[in-house]
Amino acid sequence: MARDGCIADTARSLHTDRPMALHDSLRPAPGLRVLITAGAGGIGAAIARAFHAAGAQVHVCDIDRLALDRLLTESPGLTGTPADASVPADVDAVFEGVRHHLGGLDVLVNNAGIAGPTAAIEDIDAAAWERTLAVNLDSQFHFARRAVPLLKASGRTRASSPWARSRAASAMPTARPTPPASGPSWA
Repeated sequence: MARDGCIADTARSLHTDRPMALHDSLRPAPGLRVLITAGAGGIGAAIARAFHAAGAQVHVCDIDRLALDRLLTESPGLTGTPADASVPADVDAVFEGVRHHLGGLDVLVNNAGIAGPTAAIEDIDAAAWERTLAVNLDSQFHFARRAVPLLKASGRTRASSPWARSRAASAMPTARPTPPASGPSWA
């Protein structure tokens, strides 16, 4: 029998209280309404295709209009909005698309991010640094802020971002790593 707080204890079937196999807990439930930021290429597109194949309604946004058009052409049934994830007005347009195409939201995959400048600190252009922070940090906030009310309203959301701590999410058991026998203290 698994210990309290282990993944096997926290992964429960939606229709019973029986533990489900770990591989089954990784398969998304059909019918989910999913938004994926930076979803037109790479990992984002793979996530979009996987959710779609599992029966989800998927909406993606991406700054790369050509990649977005290609994904939507190759994957009928997906919907999308061109957007710069770091621009609040673009995020608003994405959520208009989500409301129109999905009618709500069950899952947010906040995937947008860029590598940013790589140079000695004294050689990094301030504008490139600010752009990296806008995409990698500000966009996460903008999407979480807009998504959380929809996620809470869906009734299907079981986890949350740090900004979206709800009583239900806080009450969920979490797995904690087992501290090593020696070495640094685990708080």
